[in-house]
Amino acid sequence: AQAPHSRIRAADPIFLGSPHSSFIMGLLDRERLLRIEQLADEVLRTEEDLVDLDRQLNGRREALGALRRGEAKGGTQWIASQGQFMRLPTRSVKEWLNRRQDEVQAERGEARSRLKSQTRDLLKEHPQVTTLNPRVCELMLKERKDVTGSQGKDGAASAAAKAAAAASAIAASEGTVREKVEWEEKRKKDTLDYSRFD
Repeated sequence: AQAPHSRIRAADPIFLGSPHSSFIMGLLDRERLLRIEQLADEVLRTEEDLVDLDRQLNGRREALGALRRGEAKGGTQWIASQGQFMRLPTRSVKEWLNRRQDEVQAERGEARSRLKSQTRDLLKEHPQVTTLNPRVCELMLKERKDVTGSQGKDGAASAAAKAAAAASAIAASEGTVREKVEWEEKRKKDTLDYSRFD
């Protein structure tokens, strides 16, 4: 035999007026609140992951810039990776940094997509989490479409336009290089020579 309270459902009109209805409705709200809290926690953790990935990217970008500018001299370089210090040839360090940079950029792209998905889920569960217009939120959380994969007539025209722009940029940079060389030669002529006073 079943207990009399187990046959009562929350939708029964008799139950809605009883003193237990507020308790059950509180549980339903509690479950919803726990779901909202879980979704918000996932969003915050993903944001922290993105901040960490950006910090890694910036550190490697600075290291690659120092190597490119020649600030790190010598045939070998010290690097710190995963709690270990290693001394590697400069060429290997550059290759490793570039490879790791590409991997982290891919991870960042995945994390951004995951963040958008999690934020969409949070907004579905609790739309009042933001004061932004729902259409603005929808636009901001929309995934980018892959432009390179869908090249029809417009894609071919766009590719031709990009090629023309690249050619004009190359011509402009050649002109800029020429001007820079001329300016350096002029500056050398205008510079006073103090070597005779040594």
